[in-house]
Amino acid sequence: MRLRLIATALLLAGCAATSPSPSPSSPPEATATPRPTAVPSPTPIPLDQAMLARRFTVLVVGADSNSARRARGEDVNTDALMVVSVSADKSRIAMMSLPRDTVDIPMPDGSIYHGKVNGIAQRLGIEALRGAMATRIGQPIDAYTRIDMDDFAWMVDAVGGIDVEVETRISDSQVHLFLEPGPAHLDGAQALSFSRSRADSDYRRAGRQQQVLVALSRKWIDPGLAGLMASVRLLGSLETDIDLDELPTLLEIGRRSASAEVSGIVLQPPRFSLFVGFEPNSTRGWVMIPDVPEIRAYASSVLSD
Repeated sequence: MRLRLIATALLLAGCAATSPSPSPSSPPEATATPRPTAVPSPTPIPLDQAMLARRFTVLVVGADSNSARRARGEDVNTDALMVVSVSADKSRIAMMSLPRDTVDIPMPDGSIYHGKVNGIAQRLGIEALRGAMATRIGQPIDAYTRIDMDDFAWMVDAVGGIDVEVETRISDSQVHLFLEPGPAHLDGAQALSFSRSRADSDYRRAGRQQQVLVALSRKWIDPGLAGLMASVRLLGSLETDIDLDELPTLLEIGRRSASAEVSGIVLQPPRFSLFVGFEPNSTRGWVMIPDVPEIRAYASSVLSD
């Protein structure tokens, strides 16, 4: 996968690796010892200054899949759908989550996808989902990244866990999570359950996913953990359209926005919907019909520099 190549190349871009110098042998006669030939260090990939100077927006997708579910041949839904945008001056980060039961999705070609938004990637591909989300909010999306549940838990454990603030008591036997309000340190399995629990609602779950993403991202951009980035090549589910040459610039964006003001919202009823519930004479189940103009107006207000 492209990400495996990216992770390996990152080490080459970030450090000056040279081969050991050969030890010259001493000839029987006193002659000048030849100097070992210098091995040039890899040239670091330069930062893209134009990219650093503008807003950068990425679609973050979490799939409800893992090795056990894939072995059983289960469908893959993208139940975590989040747009994350860093302002041009790196002082603000805006996050927007779209509920998984959202239907009647405007597509880039002018058509309407009448199924639920969490099924677009499996049926039409991840690029179609990125186009649908960009059309929905009326703003461009520069890149996407998708990961499954196993690899998400690994990423949390790899940085020693994350710290979050539990807003309300969570008691959910389905995901084996029991937390009292207040600060909490979560390992990978706990962070996954914290992101998946619907004990309070789908909308609260989406808010917790934003919380976890911020905590995890700030751990991964810690300069002290730079060497860990090479391990990303082990993530078999990680999919992205980020190019190799863009990675050092994206890491720099992350570092410059480490102290940014973060605002997050779930595009939920009643403000962002025209209807929510079970439709008469419909087989779509529980749905949310979005108020697209309201969503676009909000997106425009927070994604404008």
